[in-house]
Amino acid sequence: MNAKPPFPVADSHPSPRVATPQSHQLPVDRDQAEPGEEDPHPQYSVYVEKLLYCLVQLGDSDQQLVLQQLFRQLNVKSLTAVLELGQQELSSRRNAKNTVTRPPRETALTLKKDYTYQDRGLSEPTQYYVYLRRRKPKLDRYIGTLFYVPTGCVLNYVSDGQGNLIFQPPHNVFQLTDAKNPSLTKVVRLLRLEPPPADYTFTKQQQDTPAIYLRVEFLQPLTLEVISEQCLPFPSCMHEGGVLDRYRWDVTLVSPQLQSLTTPAPELLADLVLTQPPSATPALQSTASTPKSAPVLNLPLTKSSTFYLKQDADVESLVERMRLWVSWSEKAMPQSRWAIAQTPGEYTLMNATFKRSILSVSLTDASVTLHGTLPVIVKWFHDLSLAVSQSQSQKRYSFNQLKLAHNLFVDMSLPQTDSLQLLKKLFGVEFSTQ
Repeated sequence: MNAKPPFPVADSHPSPRVATPQSHQLPVDRDQAEPGEEDPHPQYSVYVEKLLYCLVQLGDSDQQLVLQQLFRQLNVKSLTAVLELGQQELSSRRNAKNTVTRPPRETALTLKKDYTYQDRGLSEPTQYYVYLRRRKPKLDRYIGTLFYVPTGCVLNYVSDGQGNLIFQPPHNVFQLTDAKNPSLTKVVRLLRLEPPPADYTFTKQQQDTPAIYLRVEFLQPLTLEVISEQCLPFPSCMHEGGVLDRYRWDVTLVSPQLQSLTTPAPELLADLVLTQPPSATPALQSTASTPKSAPVLNLPLTKSSTFYLKQDADVESLVERMRLWVSWSEKAMPQSRWAIAQTPGEYTLMNATFKRSILSVSLTDASVTLHGTLPVIVKWFHDLSLAVSQSQSQKRYSFNQLKLAHNLFVDMSLPQTDSLQLLKKLFGVEFSTQ
């Protein structure tokens, strides 16, 4: 019998698969074996195991160096076999990575139209409500509201594999104009709503704040080039003082025709929906970079409107109603709660964080003063009544309070053009202009 060499012959036995030491058997080149000679491989299995053990202790660069030296010793046929094994290993690993099954999400984001647009004579919804839907058992939880677009706008969106709601063009680009200072504008593209982690769930009485984010791009007003991209916490970005403050910005859809123009000509811009003042660009840059927690303190004041009670004796009921609204906000909107500031003879309802006044009640004159335009006042009470009506903890409110909140929500969802009628719906008493 011929003496066996102490290790496999290089041109007869390909290299072991270093990445899988448990599969240490080597393919034998049958064409190179001597006639009648038995397979030599089993005699070296212990040696191969030791060799593999040493190889796997090396770092990646050292392993690659060893393989490079080994490849130079292999003949073409053996080298081809090793390369085929390598390709098979890569393919199986890639397939395994792509077929990893993720656990099903416990919750999913969903949008619901505000169907009161039909009562306004519009063909498209004015706003969308964001809900978080629990999978099992099914339960919807109101989260917040997206832009209010008075003329109506249909949002096109799809859900991807990670639970994001992806907003589709062209109805996802909006111009925001400061309600009190029209020279301040910015243009925003909605990209997607991002859900909380896959394992997040909630109970009916739960009062936490899910980690939901709205990803947007801020655009240059004339060219619509991207200035910055931000991931904003939702719904706080829509609250008082937020980057997309619903009570500060009037929202209109940017014309799809304008979006299709990469370098619009000046004569075309005049015919399109979006017309920008000369100061639009610097205003956009400064607003887009404002931190989400920065208070809005430099808004110009507008003329307030004052209305008088027909019955002076009703003035105490106005203060009680204001206290009720503050209590509602603390329970239903803790991140954007309201407060009452008291001075001699006057009570002012305002946002607790940014101190923006909503309305004031004068005990001396038995009057109410509205601080802001009618649409802004309506949005304040629409959002408050909606948050109470959709609260996870209905037991925190009496039956009469829930009924009052529901009726207020219905009223604030309808067109409001008369301040006297608005005050009657808010306070339940009659007012006059003098």
